Amino acid sequence: MIPSVITDTSITFIARGRPWTLAADHTHYEKVKELLTSGSDDSDEIVRLADVRIAVEEHSGGVATLTEDGLYLDGEQLPQAWLYKACAEPNAAKVLAVAPGDRVRVEGDEDAPDGIYSVGEVDNSDVDKRVYVEPVDNDEDYFGFVANTSIKEIIKEAADA
Repeated sequence: MIPSVITDTSITFIARGRPWTLAADHTHYEKVKELLTSGSDDSDEIVRLADVRIAVEEHSGGVATLTEDGLYLDGEQLPQAWLYKACAEPNAAKVLAVAPGDRVRVEGDEDAPDGIYSVGEVDNSDVDKRVYVEPVDNDEDYFGFVANTSIKEIIKEAADA
């Protein structure tokens, strides 16, 4: 059980050797409160929920960094829309780990048939459809941007020798 003090306006808990505080207007206030009151001892999950900076970094595979100044991808600042999206939904930063040349598994896109695609390019200005995909084999003939939420898996390929 993680030591905590929960009030109507804030939560303070001790995890990873330091105190953490969330105000009632924090995006994950209710979820953290639920986990702490249930007796959960998963400090990693609670810290990820409490500190959006950690969550963004972990979900993006370390390529995105959230600071007081904005959201950065490999040192380059992304548009404000990405900052707002990452703060509201840190798990949405997963798509930032996708780079040209990667292969992705797409499922449930309104335009692209389910399947494995190669990433042709990325558009960091579009928070909803960042990834342009191309078919890997001749069975698929879809070329175009896909919804970020339809990317279910990023398949990193080893460079051909």
